[in-house]
Amino acid sequence: MPTRSIAAAASLLAAALTATAALAQAPAAAPPPLFAVCQSCHESTAGAGPSVGPNLFGVGGRKAGSSEGFDYSDAMKGSTIVWSADTLTAFITDPNKTIPGNKMDYSGGDPATAKQIADYLMTLKP
Repeated sequence: MPTRSIAAAASLLAAALTATAALAQAPAAAPPPLFAVCQSCHESTAGAGPSVGPNLFGVGGRKAGSSEGFDYSDAMKGSTIVWSADTLTAFITDPNKTIPGNKMDYSGGDPATAKQIADYLMTLKP
């Protein structure tokens, strides 16, 4: 392979790696306005410990009741739910119906707002 081709290939590879790294570090979407209610009890940044509630960073795809360092209710620890946009929407809409016996002190919200919050939470990934 001629030297020019090697240099061109190396430049393309470097550009692709730089673009991939930039995408991986792209900030999450802006939180919906009512997410401030969640933030009164939950952290939502990488590396932050639990607060009154567990850290919500990386909640998408995680089994309910499994975040390190938080003292979950037996109901939450025993749940078989894996958090997705749909399961988060259901939980935010009616926590006690979704996981009876959980200890989140929130009575629920309207499904449209719950979906906005759930969709936002799904963007909070490492």
